[in-house]
Amino acid sequence: MSADTDENEVVVDCELDAPPEKVWRALTVPELVAEWLAVAPAADGNEPAYAIVEATPFTRLRYAWRDDESSRPHSLVTFELWPQADGRTRFRLTHTALPPAANANGTSTMLRAA
Repeated sequence: MSADTDENEVVVDCELDAPPEKVWRALTVPELVAEWLAVAPAADGNEPAYAIVEATPFTRLRYAWRDDESSRPHSLVTFELWPQADGRTRFRLTHTALPPAANANGTSTMLRAA
C-alpha cells in the first residue's frame, strides 16, 4: 500500500487476490458495496452515502461520497483496476476531499481522520 502526500487525498494502491470482474462486482452491486465498504444500502429507503458519477466497466469507477446527512458530496472516491497476469487485480483507491460549500462549517470526516 502507499499513501499520497497531497493533504486532500488518500491513496491506497495494492493487489487483490481476485480478478477485476469480481472486484468490479463488489464495487457496483449495492449489497456487496454495503458489506465491503461498510455503508448503508439504498434498499432501506434512505439515499446511499454514495452515487456513481463515472464508470468504465472493470477498469475505473468514481463515486461522489457524502459523510453525513447533507445532500452535497464531501469527496470523490475513484477506484482503478488493472488485471494482472496471475489472475489478480492491481487496485488503486483515491479518496479526494472536495472544498466545502461556501456556507459550510467544519471539516469533512475524511480530513479529520487524516
